[in-house]
Amino acid sequence: MNTKKHMSMLKPCYCLALVVLLAVSIKSGFAEETLSRKDRQTGFLVVAADRGFLGNEEIIDEFHLFAKGRNASLVFVTDERTQKYLDTEVDRLLQRGAERIVTIPLFVSPQDPRYRLAHNLLQGGKVSVPVSYARSYGESVFAVEALADRLRTIRSPADTSLIVVGYGAVDNDSEQRMLGDWKHIAEKAAAGFDFASVSVVIGHDKKDEAEKYTARLKQELAGAAGPGGGKIVVMPFHLGPRLDSMMSFDAKLKWLLPPGAQLVSEDSAGMQPNDGTGRSKNIPPITAGLAVWFEREANLSQPLAAEDVGIVFLSHGADFNWNETMRESVQPLAKRYKIEFAFSMADPVTVERAIRKLEQRGAKTAIIVRVFAMEDSFRKSVERMAGLDVEGIAQDAADNHAGHGHGEGASIPAPRILSRLPIRTVGGLESHSLFAAALLERARALSRNPVRDTVILVAHGSGSDYQNDQWNRVLEKMAAHMQNAGKGEFHAIKVATWREDWPDKREPWIRKVRDMVGEAGNDGGRAIVIPARTTGQGPEKEFLSGLEFDLGSGFAPHPLFMQWVDEQIQMGLAQFAETRRASMAMLETDRIKQEIVPNRPSRSNHAFYKLIKQIKKRK
Repeated sequence: MNTKKHMSMLKPCYCLALVVLLAVSIKSGFAEETLSRKDRQTGFLVVAADRGFLGNEEIIDEFHLFAKGRNASLVFVTDERTQKYLDTEVDRLLQRGAERIVTIPLFVSPQDPRYRLAHNLLQGGKVSVPVSYARSYGESVFAVEALADRLRTIRSPADTSLIVVGYGAVDNDSEQRMLGDWKHIAEKAAAGFDFASVSVVIGHDKKDEAEKYTARLKQELAGAAGPGGGKIVVMPFHLGPRLDSMMSFDAKLKWLLPPGAQLVSEDSAGMQPNDGTGRSKNIPPITAGLAVWFEREANLSQPLAAEDVGIVFLSHGADFNWNETMRESVQPLAKRYKIEFAFSMADPVTVERAIRKLEQRGAKTAIIVRVFAMEDSFRKSVERMAGLDVEGIAQDAADNHAGHGHGEGASIPAPRILSRLPIRTVGGLESHSLFAAALLERARALSRNPVRDTVILVAHGSGSDYQNDQWNRVLEKMAAHMQNAGKGEFHAIKVATWREDWPDKREPWIRKVRDMVGEAGNDGGRAIVIPARTTGQGPEKEFLSGLEFDLGSGFAPHPLFMQWVDEQIQMGLAQFAETRRASMAMLETDRIKQEIVPNRPSRSNHAFYKLIKQIKKRK
């Protein structure tokens, strides 16, 4: 089919669909549903670009799944005429009891001109209640994983030049602004696939100059493809026109492809995936799973009660007895929060299982508490699996358990966990004062003559010399905490790591600790060996066989351990409160200051943040 002829057929059909859409407003689909006052208080306004009949219907289907049990409305954005429909839907939310409105922007880029139009129309509408804005769909892990899931259908990515195609610019300035957002999504989604190259081009939403911008898009696609010689895959990723499966922006792209390029879109037959089956895999629409994203944004916007908080207790794990000791150590906290356990070395399957159980139990948020000796242990991998690396929440740090010897990663990056629960992660014992205080109590309970006895703190250690030095610096800080708290009551407090999982590294450290134990026995003293572990003991009996010493145990179970876990939870809650505060419109400033923090009814947010600062100082 000739490109110009195809476009001339598409344009009147699109205009007809636009007229039909402007003639009606989209109701929630649950107008007669009885909602509690709490459910009515927040009105959720989803705004999305008009896509044409099929594209809009797919959005409406997902919206209805989300809207059940909520005070929610949906508006498709076209042009200035959208003001009428925004006013209608805002009035509907207010009539149903909304005291605040959260706008959820279903746009890949926050720079999309239609989103900017909707934002300006809302701001100019003088809404009588506070209005806040969630982050756009494209800024979420859901968008990155939607694209990454499509990339997993491509065989031999190392031999493939990938071109991701977006949509929605109206001029050169908006194209450049949107291009940066699409590049961020493409780079995050393609990370680890090792494509030969990754390029992004943006289609224009300019119906009055369609031929000009169609020719320009064809030229940009050819430029992104390069001189040729390798496999080229063009991957549309957008919320652009989709009147039906034949009249869509993706259908237009078929006529614009560089020679030899393959189009992989939701209306194509798909490609052979990297799963070894050899079967083609259909590409799901970009709208698949939007209801979960809507719900997550809704949960993220709401103040939290204690019963809303879900906790994933992530710890190394061992046999049944070890695991039960850890469960029992935090049992009193289960009366306040929903707690699920994920005993593993940050295994994504195990962590996701815990999150799904929290979903089933009705939690509205999840805090993953990493119960490991070092703050950096597994943090990077946990942040990635929760999507925090995508959403700008992850901290830049190395993983202290990298190269621990528990298997190699998959050649294709594993999917991140997509949940209706917003997720944050906290943890790492480090040299926390509560950890040091508990171990000091362990030593006191074993000592018969403190002024002569020597306490020896021993920890797991690392195969990396650099990371092992970090372990020893942490132990030195703990020893200082213990000496200061005990006012020098022990003869000495020494530290060492076993490096127990690395036979070529551990022998010198075993000799070092054995020498410490021997020296402690001089002048009537005794060695008190305390494992600086989350719980239990390590290889002390094996490595120190034949020597006389008293052996303690790790942090849990101990009342101070439970206090540490609770402090971590409070720090996670503070992260959520800060995220919510940052998303609020200026009109909500006074309301946020008065928000009550779960389980601390007498504290304002200001006082709570002060508490968190005090907790951090204790480390």
